[in-house]
Amino acid sequence: MEQNLIVDFVQENMKTIYTYALSRVSNREDAEDLTGDILLALLSCASRLRNEDALYGFIWSVAGNTYKKFLRRKNRHDTNPLSQDDLEQLADPEDFTLELELAEDRREQLIKLRRELSLLSWEYRECTLLFYFQGLSCRETAMKMGISLDMTKYYLFKTRKLLKEGIGMEREFGTKSYQPAKFTFRTLFAGSYNREYVNLFHRLLPGNILHSAYYSPVTIRELALETGVPTAYLEDEVALPVKYGLLNLLAPGEKSGKEIPGGKEHTPSGRDRYQTNMILYTEEYMDELYEKLTALCTEPLTAVLTAMRGQLDALKAIGFRGADLADDRLLWPLLWLVLHRGNQRNNEQYSYRMLYDHATGINVGIINPDETESPFTTYGFAGYSRIDENYAAAFADFGILPAKNRYLQQNIQTVKEAVYAGSGEYILFQGTQLSEVERLLQPQILAMANLYERMIFMAQELLRSHAPESVAGLIPNVVGKTLFFDTVGLLGKCALDSGALKLPDTEYPLAVFLYSTNADSWELKDNQS
Repeated sequence: MEQNLIVDFVQENMKTIYTYALSRVSNREDAEDLTGDILLALLSCASRLRNEDALYGFIWSVAGNTYKKFLRRKNRHDTNPLSQDDLEQLADPEDFTLELELAEDRREQLIKLRRELSLLSWEYRECTLLFYFQGLSCRETAMKMGISLDMTKYYLFKTRKLLKEGIGMEREFGTKSYQPAKFTFRTLFAGSYNREYVNLFHRLLPGNILHSAYYSPVTIRELALETGVPTAYLEDEVALPVKYGLLNLLAPGEKSGKEIPGGKEHTPSGRDRYQTNMILYTEEYMDELYEKLTALCTEPLTAVLTAMRGQLDALKAIGFRGADLADDRLLWPLLWLVLHRGNQRNNEQYSYRMLYDHATGINVGIINPDETESPFTTYGFAGYSRIDENYAAAFADFGILPAKNRYLQQNIQTVKEAVYAGSGEYILFQGTQLSEVERLLQPQILAMANLYERMIFMAQELLRSHAPESVAGLIPNVVGKTLFFDTVGLLGKCALDSGALKLPDTEYPLAVFLYSTNADSWELKDNQS
């Protein structure tokens, strides 16, 4: 451990040790000899260092003693030897300590300078690199950047001021520099597929940029401090969300986004401010939403299930496969049917927005999604999930269900074999049977549609208290289009917790029904039996 400390110090301070030696002897040759003596002494005495905090004092002691030995050795061959007092004075420990402090200060200043350079926006950074690092004149720098000579001089003047102020500041990177927010990007779209757009949020940085710019406008410099990413890299990262309208570029002093002229590339400026132009569902919002919706939904959902239970005899009389299953086995898939159809009645009154050329949709970001199992979520659901050319499944894997009772835990081939083998463990609607079931359940579907309307209104009002004013106009359509996806699991939990629905003892998936997608499928089944 001590050896490593000394080696690290020597590697980092070789020039300082040599400068120390050169300032105390008469020529470079002696300075090189003294430097070698000091380095050898430091390495050979490393085991004597007992406390890391005493590193500098230890090094001074070794260097000072080595210097005195060096002088004594020189004195033996000198006609005018120095006295002991002279030796002590020449090897004054404060001199070496000062050298170390100055070297440490220079290193710290260099670190801060590099930090401040990394925070400069494009125009200041480019001007500084051309003038100071590439050695171009002001006029040459102006020509290279395509700006006026006066503007070049202004950038250089402003850069010096920014660097001077920044070096004297104690800056702290934001929490996202070491603990990025977990960001899930959900997009519902209709139209052409755009790989660049869909893949935009497969990385952590874009989502954390949007999160950082959500509640108030920020500059690239502020984003750099929050994320710990230099501005040179952030400028490209910011360009894509701006391109697709997920991040607004604000005009100076304005609250609304500033349009970038079509086909014209925007050059980033240190004065540019950005603000997120999409809804983010925060963990605080989702927690409060689930709490309020649980209180709202439990009683109406209990009433729906009670009415459905009273209709089971009429539903069984339709004669679909699986009609002879126990009541609770039947109610789980029928509940999913009512939820799905009830949502469809409300969904049509909300609209998509333009996402990019030839595609419309809705975007939402979910911050800090809980990766642990949650009864409020689902592990997948679909109104249509293809089995083969003749049959499809509609299912909801409510988070409240045990893993064995989830449809997606089943092998699709096993389900297919069960269908064609005539298994009575799956509900299967042939021909017009599904339409007849929906007709009988219309009162419950309408009640569910009314409940969804109340849920959407509550979620919209709640989101207005959590989201910034800048995205308030997006709230109605975003909530109207996405609430269903976030509450399927919650409604399954409410149904079970209310006691209106129970978990039957079965190894088969519960909230799933199969249906024919081919008018000839029933005849096909009869021929194969």
